[in-house]
Amino acid sequence: MASGSYIKKKSYTHLLALILALALNACASTSYVGDRYAPSEHVDVYYSVNDVKREYKVIGHLSEKSTGVNADERAKQQIIGKGKEVGADGVIILGFEYVGTDDITRYQKAEAIKYIDK
Repeated sequence: MASGSYIKKKSYTHLLALILALALNACASTSYVGDRYAPSEHVDVYYSVNDVKREYKVIGHLSEKSTGVNADERAKQQIIGKGKEVGADGVIILGFEYVGTDDITRYQKAEAIKYIDK
């Protein structure tokens, strides 16, 4: 009976791990529309177009849902990660957009940029 109990516990542990992995993957909801380049290892982060001192072009637009604990920082990190994935040299955090009628949902918006003075 003890081995059957162990197998059940192990099955539940595997099931819980799978559910957790799916939930975390579902949270990665960064939307991106734009061009893609070879992935970047580093992305500069700006909070105003006036802060970018190099010549650049906008290669795409990013949006990340901002809800839950540490939502704003998590959304920023997701945007940076997506920026790296699409080959951006930088991202300009534009602020928030609110969507919905009864339940307001907040999205952090950004632009992915590529320096053209390289």
